[in-house]
Amino acid sequence: MYLKKRHIEILREMKNTESQAEIEAKLPEDFQIRAIELYILGFAELEGGKIKLTDAGRKLLEITDKLSLEELPDVIADTEIIKMMELLEETGKIPESWMEKLRERKLADENGLTPFGKALLEVYRETHPVVYLTPEIASFLRGMPKIGTLDELVTYKNSKLYGDNIVNALQAMRLLLISPPTEKGRAFATTPAAKLALKALNMIPVFARAIVLRKEDFEMLKAGKRNAELESMGLADEKGTTEFGKAIMDTYEAMGRVEEKVLPMYLLEDELSVLKAIQEIEKKYETNPDILPTEKEIERRVDVKDLGAILHLLESKELIERRLVKEKDTYWLTEWGKEAINFGTVSPDAMKAVTYAESGDVPIAEWVLKAQEENVVKAGVTDKGRFYLRLSREIKRKPFITRYDAAILAKTPRKKYIHRDELVALVQDYVGGDEKEIIRAIGEAEAKGFVVELQNGMVKLTELGDKVKTAIENAKLQEIVKVKFSVTPTLYNVLKVIYDNIETFNRIWKEKGEARDYKMEEVDAIRKHLSLSDDEIKKALTMLRELGFLGTKSLTEAGKVLVEAYL
Repeated sequence: MYLKKRHIEILREMKNTESQAEIEAKLPEDFQIRAIELYILGFAELEGGKIKLTDAGRKLLEITDKLSLEELPDVIADTEIIKMMELLEETGKIPESWMEKLRERKLADENGLTPFGKALLEVYRETHPVVYLTPEIASFLRGMPKIGTLDELVTYKNSKLYGDNIVNALQAMRLLLISPPTEKGRAFATTPAAKLALKALNMIPVFARAIVLRKEDFEMLKAGKRNAELESMGLADEKGTTEFGKAIMDTYEAMGRVEEKVLPMYLLEDELSVLKAIQEIEKKYETNPDILPTEKEIERRVDVKDLGAILHLLESKELIERRLVKEKDTYWLTEWGKEAINFGTVSPDAMKAVTYAESGDVPIAEWVLKAQEENVVKAGVTDKGRFYLRLSREIKRKPFITRYDAAILAKTPRKKYIHRDELVALVQDYVGGDEKEIIRAIGEAEAKGFVVELQNGMVKLTELGDKVKTAIENAKLQEIVKVKFSVTPTLYNVLKVIYDNIETFNRIWKEKGEARDYKMEEVDAIRKHLSLSDDEIKKALTMLRELGFLGTKSLTEAGKVLVEAYL
């Protein structure tokens, strides 16, 4: 979206005449640029010296009819303003500096979005922009950085002597998004549609004219039809839609599409140290099979605060796998783990810069700067960023719930947002801890899929977070928040074996003999399904009962809900 006062002035003149020449005589300043922007936005049709209102243009004219343009700033709405409006509508709260911008545009007041704000957002969502790629736009798109701070984009634009109209056109086509301002400034990101546009542009050796695709052109190509105009642009020929035409159609379809965000993967220094220690042990194992990557062997090589927790965390991310070798519990690198060693550490915020951009949303400056600092982003996404994005997308996370995770889940309300600062205070009151640690824990809880934190700092439970919250609240929550970590991949695997084989365990539980912590029959049944030592199985059964996920002679409702949350 990119809407200026001049666009509305032109639309108002179009009520009286469709002649571009007549309107330009009255509004000469940048008329041709603004008319093309109205065309790209889907509010006007340009045809043989005429400019005609579309249905969307009529609706925009209607909702802006009573506005006093003198009271409004030059730019009424752009991608930055739209994001503010979306966040206000979704969460009910945005920073005061953002509210001020919306108020001066008559888009919001003390009650939230105004009727004008709501109507404009509706028009934005209902209107599909036109593909309009000129040689100049194509050249800019090819050379520009694909993600970064707004200052970097402005520097690129000015160094190449491009005008603001290029940036405006890319925003109008939803190929470029600019974030609202935060303490660190503003960020920008090209969208997945921009990536598809570049793929299409690379198919044509010489760019001779503007490539334009409207809704009716898209429908014609989709139906396998063609006309002289589509043929002249190379979008169709006698055989039907060309490969170039299909690529432009893909671009059209992707414009404005926001996909579900991938959970951002993270890897901290302690975790990397442990991965390297396992790698070292594995090399020694090749020549001396008696040296195994057990917890004790790993502990000899690393100095970390809580090795047990880190091993569980790495297993939850599929970076290591646990195996029983020579009757010992051992930890081995997966292929993902081996690659992660090469790329090094990464934070949740750095990865959010990438996961937001890849989904068609805009990251904030703080995330982008973190991504640049950690070599996840340069002019675009780096090899490191692509690896962790692939890892984020493809692994099946296993549950690992720390004391902080449990507190965050307990204090995050259902079906509504809470500001991160308020959540930090609630968690601190509940379980104590350092503010920075809790902020980091919220980022890690997001990477685990429990919560999502938006650009305005508002936090909400995810569907998984809601289910896990139910599970821990049905269990012994007061006991859960006392331990460093309540659920590990091992505990979950034991619980799932019981869930999957409930008839077997029901028979074991009916037999005489109390199962306070565990019965050997339970251990024997679990051993058939998991590569774990008897001691580890016994520990898991004891812990599951102490925390309320397993009863003495039954799988509790909390245990059932927890297993089903991850199915």
